[in-house]
Amino acid sequence: MVNAVSAGKRFKALLASGQCLVTPGCHDALSARLAQDAGFEALAISGFGVEAALLGKPDIGLLTLSELVDQARRIAGAVDLPVTCDGETGFGGVHNIARLVREMEAAGIAGIQIEDQANPKRCPALEGRSLVSCEEQLVRIRAALAARRDPDFLVIARSDADTVSFADLIERSNRYLAAGADMAMPICFLVDGRPIGDLDADGQMDVFARLAAAIDGPVKAVMIPQGYTARDMGEIGYSVVGLTGGPIEAAASAMHAAYASLRETGSEQAYRDANPPLVPAPGGIMRILGIEEHLAFERGFGTDKDS
Repeated sequence: MVNAVSAGKRFKALLASGQCLVTPGCHDALSARLAQDAGFEALAISGFGVEAALLGKPDIGLLTLSELVDQARRIAGAVDLPVTCDGETGFGGVHNIARLVREMEAAGIAGIQIEDQANPKRCPALEGRSLVSCEEQLVRIRAALAARRDPDFLVIARSDADTVSFADLIERSNRYLAAGADMAMPICFLVDGRPIGDLDADGQMDVFARLAAAIDGPVKAVMIPQGYTARDMGEIGYSVVGLTGGPIEAAASAMHAAYASLRETGSEQAYRDANPPLVPAPGGIMRILGIEEHLAFERGFGTDKDS
């Protein structure tokens, strides 16, 4: 969908409100339309989600630059919202990073995050993450900044230095911001070698609060402790919360249950009775996909099927 103001500028305008911005994950055009219909103001494309939905593969760095850009273009073109995208490790050297930035700008994306993992990268939920040097990540960030044509296109610096130490995570985040990154995205699955899930919700919030307070610039979180909300995250210093795992988890869980019920009963009725559809097919889904707008456009050419 065409908008005269760049996606990056629109995203930054949302940040300027001072409230913590929630960017739910999307992995295809349908999930993006569903999120827009639910009332969100901005979205985040999940590399994990795209790798799962597009390739049917786990998040272990199998996605290519062109595959990700193509999917990002479809998603950005399907909604009126600014969308950021996981840029993985940049897909290579400085020329690859420059190409990624320029193709994402051309695709209508508001910004990308680039992480400091070594290749092949992997999901933070998996063991075996390794890092490039801080200096190499700084080169990645500088290449992304130099390549952008739109100064409002966001370069978000993700760090997986939780695999080293809490202090390292803070130091790297601050160095990336000092190099010009628009926002830091510290991954905090580990706290000095201990899974953060070993802490209770209040303990996790204390860790997140200390992390945000120690980082000198805007910070994006990727989780919210149980019982807390995005507003709570905003109060302790977070500008954005990107919750990318929940939507595809919900979709996969619902589809798996529907398939299992169909296989067991030979009918869709049992699943429908137990789970009345919130977005019935085909009419409800087509409504979200803009069927009325398409039909109105069609009528403008005298091709109304009812006439």
